[in-house]
Amino acid sequence: MFSQFFGNYLVENQKITAEQFSACMTYIKANRVKLGLIAESEGLLTSSQVMELNYLQVQSDERFGDLAVKKGYLTESDVNYLLGLQSNPYLLFVQALDENGCLTNDEIDYNLTAFQKENDYSNSIMKAIRDGNIEGMLPAFVDIKDKRYLDLIGLTLRNIIRFISSYIRIAPGKFVSGETPKYAAYQKIIGDYGLFLGFTGENDDILSLADGYAKEEFPAVDEDALDSIAEFTNCVNGLYAAELSFQNISLDMMPPQLSFDKPIETDGEYYSLPIFLEGKESHLIIKFE
Repeated sequence: MFSQFFGNYLVENQKITAEQFSACMTYIKANRVKLGLIAESEGLLTSSQVMELNYLQVQSDERFGDLAVKKGYLTESDVNYLLGLQSNPYLLFVQALDENGCLTNDEIDYNLTAFQKENDYSNSIMKAIRDGNIEGMLPAFVDIKDKRYLDLIGLTLRNIIRFISSYIRIAPGKFVSGETPKYAAYQKIIGDYGLFLGFTGENDDILSLADGYAKEEFPAVDEDALDSIAEFTNCVNGLYAAELSFQNISLDMMPPQLSFDKPIETDGEYYSLPIFLEGKESHLIIKFE
């Protein structure tokens, strides 16, 4: 998630090229964070100690952690802690930028500060983006007092990461009305209160949702592709209804609806949140009644 937010910023501000960003994403999918980078980031080693250990590692062909313990720089407990952080998305993207010769560490730090300032992110929001904490980052993108929206959006995003792709970013959403999306797949729920949830798209970018959930490539945005998105929507709504059943709130899911160049069947406004999966845009749509 962090790679998508910060990487998009770097490309838009011409700090790196789209090709460099693509190379970094390829790197991320094939690598883990180096222990030295994590140790330095966590304040357990200095940069000079990391350089020394990297040199010794080449000379002795021993593992970085073992050498750090031998030198007395780290304890076994420290090494185990660092090993647990090797899949950290923030550190992995920083490593990818460095390994691919995109930016130096000083340039990364400078641009991280600029990224936070330009987006007016608080330290807590920035930390949430770095950690991939959905609930922690949502207040920066979803300005709605009705907690039900935040709960359902959070549930949906977590399941996109779980079932479709973790390479996701979002943009600030808004309430809209009278729109006619080119493609839409959504599902209404009735019961103690009404709502609907689904996805819309204006081009074949919406296939990133369909392909990711079905684990196959659809040649075009057709009924089969939208049906894949509808199945995911049904999955999320089922989880949401199950959660509310423990609060004695009864909800029944209606059959999903697929549409091509038709308005969403609802009165008034609904909430639309831009979602980007590896740069491809679709919109999560939600309305509580």
